Amino acid sequence: MTSRRSLIIAAVVIIAIVLVAVASYFISSTTKDNTSAATPTAPSEPTRISDNGFPVSPFRANEGGTKTAQDGHTRIGYTASCDDAVRAAINYVPAESYGTGDWEQREATLNTIIADNEDGAEYIEALHSLNNDGVTSTKTLFDPPIFKVVSCETGKTASVAVAQRIEKSSYKIDGRTVPAAVEIRVTEQLLVWENDDWKLDLSGENATYRPETQLLYTQGKKEPSSAREILGDLFTDSDGNPLSRDGWMELAQ
Repeated sequence: MTSRRSLIIAAVVIIAIVLVAVASYFISSTTKDNTSAATPTAPSEPTRISDNGFPVSPFRANEGGTKTAQDGHTRIGYTASCDDAVRAAINYVPAESYGTGDWEQREATLNTIIADNEDGAEYIEALHSLNNDGVTSTKTLFDPPIFKVVSCETGKTASVAVAQRIEKSSYKIDGRTVPAAVEIRVTEQLLVWENDDWKLDLSGENATYRPETQLLYTQGKKEPSSAREILGDLFTDSDGNPLSRDGWMELAQ
């Protein structure tokens, strides 16, 4: 009887050991799988650096969106993603030109891409007035086209700094003539998710980035032909100190 009891106890112990071993195996396997899933995979190729010294982004100008605005070329109809916020910030730059082309189409486009608030309405009205006065301002992306994502929250707000080239015609104000000029500046494109699309927010409520340099070339100061020279000036403060280029990227060509 004692011998049979001992055999039963031994069998129970062996079964318990086997169960513990099996459980340990599955726990170990699950842990390995979870660890593997949590480990970020390295990119298949290193980030390419442009000839201008900036990492090249996967974004290109005039991409994204599902349709075009009334001017026939400005892309609209984005998703709420931060990637599309960047695309919108980049693609909206030329739409703010005025004095060229059909103003009604431009105004309709501005009403489409600018958030519906008092600041936006005043901005469009100011451009309308300048357009009526014969002032021409053409906005384009600076070449090389560089940008920096300052902040973004999917489907809410975004801030993207974009280097722009603005060519203005001469005009008269208060009896004096303002000469034609080219401005190269970094502008913080603030966006807000409104009516199922990214819109430019001109209220400035979410502004966090303060560009430190604006280059102005007039009849008395000619624009350099070298992009590297301009970039050097753009990333140098008024005291001659270099400004950080961290986070800046160049659009793919």
